[in-house]
Amino acid sequence: MRRTCSFATALGRIHLAWTGAGICGLWFQEGLPEREDKAAPIWVLEAMRRLLAHLAGQRQELGGIPLDLSELSPFQRRVAEVLRGTLPGSTISYGEVALLAGRPGAARAVGQAVKANPVLILVPCHRVVGAKGPGGWSAFGSPERKARLLELETLHTGPDATPPAR
Repeated sequence: MRRTCSFATALGRIHLAWTGAGICGLWFQEGLPEREDKAAPIWVLEAMRRLLAHLAGQRQELGGIPLDLSELSPFQRRVAEVLRGTLPGSTISYGEVALLAGRPGAARAVGQAVKANPVLILVPCHRVVGAKGPGGWSAFGSPERKARLLELETLHTGPDATPPAR
């Protein structure tokens, strides 16, 4: 069963959806009222706390939050794995993701997989950039929001940065 809630963050209203297996949806959407799920499991409340802190500029480990990506195709799941393995604050091209996902030359397919990402931030599609610039910001509502997500990660990275836990 899929449950949802929404909450305000420093970057705008986030809507969160989950199943018993993990977070299955996370998106920005303004204009809808805040909706609290008083029966949300502890791990969902912890995920919300970490997201709020992260978006307020505090260092948080987001890689360990359980995800339910069961509705994605095998290729979309592979793209998600590649993105979750990129260093916070870094960027990667669509072509590089295609290569790491085992489909060299499939940059357009990667673009479609990134566009279909149901869990923004947790599967960090904001780290993917095009050959001609940032690109791919529509899911975030603005190029400024995508840039701010990268900036927040950069605040907490340095020479000791390691890939996030999966």
